[in-house]
Amino acid sequence: MKSGYHKVAELVAKRYGVDEREVYDNLLSWYYSKENAFALLNETYGLDNPIEDYLNIYRYHQPDIVLSDGVAETLDALKAHDVVLGIITDGRTISQQNKIEALGLGRWFEKDCIFINEEPEHFKPNHWSFDRLMLCCHEQYGDADISFYYVGDNPKKDFIAPNQLGWQTICLMDDGRNIHSQDFSGEQESLPKYKINQISDILNIL
Repeated sequence: MKSGYHKVAELVAKRYGVDEREVYDNLLSWYYSKENAFALLNETYGLDNPIEDYLNIYRYHQPDIVLSDGVAETLDALKAHDVVLGIITDGRTISQQNKIEALGLGRWFEKDCIFINEEPEHFKPNHWSFDRLMLCCHEQYGDADISFYYVGDNPKKDFIAPNQLGWQTICLMDDGRNIHSQDFSGEQESLPKYKINQISDILNIL
């Protein structure tokens, strides 16, 4: 999300001569306030740039992102223990694929186990992608005794489906960089079975 707003701010700065940092900060502020950031961008700076132009940059840019500290090492350790890794994520396919590519996740995650929910009716907590990931694993590994673990950070939607399906659920606690708050006051089925403070703590649970 942030890298997308950076690209939009960069465009506006080059095209209209406004301050890039100011535009970026405003876009973030409007986003967090759940306002129409791109409409406000035009309104605030008196621009007539098409909203679709901003949307295309935001959706299709190659994000400038890197893995957080310790993630690569943890993924290496999981692969060394023959853990099959998958991804379940909501959003536009092209945007999510760009993120996956930018982070180099293809090095660790099985292509057949990456599920991008583009249709809103499939968004978490819907079971759609979880069921398909389970089916994929059972088709590949037959009658092997398979245990499923899900790691997320948003109690509002991440853990409901895997809890209902009998998975072990793990929440990575916010270190101040999350774009959404973590609220653990919901129903029991929305709560993770484990909470960890750093990604490497997964190795102590599996």
